[in-house]
Amino acid sequence: MDSDQGKLFIGGISWDTNEEKLKEHFSNYGDVLNTSVMREKNTGKPRGFGFVVFSDPSVLDRVLEDKHVIDGRTVGFVFSFSFSFNVFVYPFTYVRVM
Repeated sequence: MDSDQGKLFIGGISWDTNEEKLKEHFSNYGDVLNTSVMREKNTGKPRGFGFVVFSDPSVLDRVLEDKHVIDGRTVGFVFSFSFSFNVFVYPFTYVRVM
């Protein structure tokens, strides 16, 4: 499998959200291979975005159709790596451009 298939960018996450919370939330859609919350190198503080990788890329359509609130914040999806191109549209919806 291509390393980017099934990978989803998650934006606008709370600074309280960690990898385990992302995995717990998105496991409702399918098997989650990996989650990561991006952090500042010097301080280790979260940067407000992360990534989720699903074992089955076909679940991304279902994930992108729903709104997601994690730790009290509605998160947005800027794009998934499996599609040709997705555009972020406020508030937290997407448009797929082929």
